[in-house]
Amino acid sequence: MTELTATELQTLTDRLTRRRQDLLAMIQAGASDAGHDNLRHIAGEVADSGDESTALQQTDLNLAEMENEVRELRAIDRALERVKDGTYGSCIECGCHIPYARLEAYPAAERCTDCQTRYERQYGGRDVTPSL
Repeated sequence: MTELTATELQTLTDRLTRRRQDLLAMIQAGASDAGHDNLRHIAGEVADSGDESTALQQTDLNLAEMENEVRELRAIDRALERVKDGTYGSCIECGCHIPYARLEAYPAAERCTDCQTRYERQYGGRDVTPSL
């Protein structure tokens, strides 16, 4: 495995930055929508139990989507911090270089494939990153 070239690093940093901007816009739009009375809007003024159930389900889905967006935004912010401090592209567990192909597929990757596999086995794919 080799370190990232300057061009590769710039390409990945640009992708992270663009995705961060997109996520911020989506989160802001979702938060704005949450400010409205979604249940009444979705179910209508005269709601029956079926309409209410559908509205609640849609609201839950919207909240889950926003949580995923926030989680991805945090991962991107951590990746951009690693770019700034010069550790981007190195596994946070073993220190080995993360292959460009992996970073190209998932620019916010923190671990090499082997360490990520061990992490997922240990934690069952749950995000155990502390919230800041």
